[in-house]
Amino acid sequence: MSQEFDQSLSTVSKEEIGSTGITVGYRAISVLAVIAFIFSLFTPLMLLSNWFVICPLFGAICGLLGLYRILSSPFDYTGRNFALAGIIFSLILGLGAAGWGIWNYYFSIPYGYEVVNFLDLRPDPKTNKLPEHILAIAKDHRKIYIRGFMYPGRQLAGIENFMLVRTVYHCKFCSPEQNPFDMISVHCAGDLKVPFRTRAVHIGGELYVNPDFRYGELPYHIEADLFR
Repeated sequence: MSQEFDQSLSTVSKEEIGSTGITVGYRAISVLAVIAFIFSLFTPLMLLSNWFVICPLFGAICGLLGLYRILSSPFDYTGRNFALAGIIFSLILGLGAAGWGIWNYYFSIPYGYEVVNFLDLRPDPKTNKLPEHILAIAKDHRKIYIRGFMYPGRQLAGIENFMLVRTVYHCKFCSPEQNPFDMISVHCAGDLKVPFRTRAVHIGGELYVNPDFRYGELPYHIEADLFR
């Protein structure tokens, strides 16, 4: 009898509750809804690092789960506005941050520079020779625009010389032999001096190639005149 009464009560709308005088007791705020809202507020951090993509993903998932719990048990949980806000903010801010990052990387290329990535710098696996188009860029004194990470050193500001590496995990202590094609020596030309950054940076400048490099030497060097 009690179970039948509970099932019939779960189908009562808000209007019927108000008209019949039925009162609803204390309802707990859905923790998932609150978590979704909090994570959605951290979504703009995606502009600083790709690792923060977890914020909109986690926010949207928690928001959907929280909303489902609230709608399934309306007499036990509240916080629908938090769940909806978490879902909406996560989607809108997440898509906005992702779109900005893609546009900034692919479409904001400075005039007079050619986009190159570290994979383009690797030699032909069959002949072990440096790529012809990279040699042509260096021979014609054309400027490149490349994305990478600054290898950490003791100096944090006013840096004139540093090492640009392919990934943030690059470490000279991780392996006895590092791939020399994942490293580029950079010298800041003119009055350019740069601060150290932990996030990815973009370097623009003239590329120099040493096709006859030996063990312990680097095949690539950039005279940088652009730092972003």
